[in-house]
Order: sequence, then structure tokens, then C-alpha cells
Amino acid sequence: MILINFKTYEQSTGNNAVALAKQCEEAAVEAGKKAIVVPQTVDIFRVKQACTLPIYAQHADEIDFGSHTGHMLIQGLKQAGAEGTIINHSENRISMEKIGMIIEKCKERDFKVLVCAQDPEEVGEISKLAPDYVAYEPPELIGGDISVSSAKPELITESVEKAGDIPLIVGAGVKNTEDVEIGKKLGAEGILVASGVVKAENPKEAVLQLMKGM
Repeated sequence: MILINFKTYEQSTGNNAVALAKQCEEAAVEAGKKAIVVPQTVDIFRVKQACTLPIYAQHADEIDFGSHTGHMLIQGLKQAGAEGTIINHSENRISMEKIGMIIEKCKERDFKVLVCAQDPEEVGEISKLAPDYVAYEPPELIGGDISVSSAKPELITESVEKAGDIPLIVGAGVKNTEDVEIGKKLGAEGILVASGVVKAENPKEAVLQLMKGM
């Protein structure tokens, strides 16, 4: 599968988020592949109204109903239309203790959770907590022109081994069919992309090219 992280780019905010999600949806239908869009929390509801693709939030917290100003409540994210969440992205790191608490809350609420890791060791540590997915993304390659598949293929293999039974997703610099093919060959079960799609002149075509490697 392919997860498209909208981050907080101008090209993926507000009405642009809806337009981008529709292009991702068109590509997924045309290619017959699974895609998940990951818009900002404020855009989840509007994207849900316009798009049939599964939606993940960019973060969730371990809180319950109550006095938690500024936190992301899982029940609220579900009611907005999200089916899961990404946590511990390199741009929003949290402690291992909190990761475990969020995974537990997500399981209680039937909410999928993908946890990001910066290296194979962290992949192994997180996988012991039994998330639905773990994503390996070297932070130094995120948003760059060199992909993890090209720069560090041996670490993908190691991360797959460390993940064990937990499906491994790879990201950071993934932008073309070859990047996806390499990741798949090495044992990854999906990709996490952002700027390669969001900032593309033709996002639908960018998704289609990535999906060719799937």
C-alpha cells in the first residue's frame, strides 16, 4: 500500500487537501492499488466528505474524554472520518512510553496505528509493542532527492528482520517506481511518501508511477 502524508504543505491544506485526495483516489482506482491519505487533522472531515480512500491522522494521543486542550482524541478523529493514525514521525517525535500508551488506546478503539522509526534498532523496539505497522524513515533523507531505497537498502533488509511479524513500511525520499520496486524486493509491504506526491506538478501521475512499483 501507499500512504500519502499531506504534512502542512500549502498544496495540501484546506481546499487543496480535497483536490489532492481526489487525485490520489483517481490514481488508486485506475491502478487497482491500495492508498491511504494522511491530511492535517483540521482537514480530515472535509476530505472524508469528498473521497472514499481510507484516511489516517497525522497524530493521536493516548487521552480519554476530558480536559485535554490541544490534544488529539482518538474518538474525535474516528468521528471526523479517520480510520487510523501515524505517530512518532521524525517531525513529531514522542517517547517510547507514550508510543506504547497510544498503541494500547488505538487497539481498544479499533483504530489502526503506524509508528515511525528512525533506524532498525528502533524498528525492533517499536515492533515489540505490536502496532499495526512500523515505518522505517531515516530522518536525514526525508524531503530530499535521495531515497532510502537507493541510499540505505541494507538497512531496509535489517529493518524487515527487526520488525518480525509487523508489516514494515518504508519512506524518506521515495519518489519513483524504482524506489518502490527496491523496497518491495527487500521485504517492505508499503511506502510512506509526502513531497514526492504533494509537491508534484501532477500528483495523480506521481501516485500512478509509484504504484507501478507495487
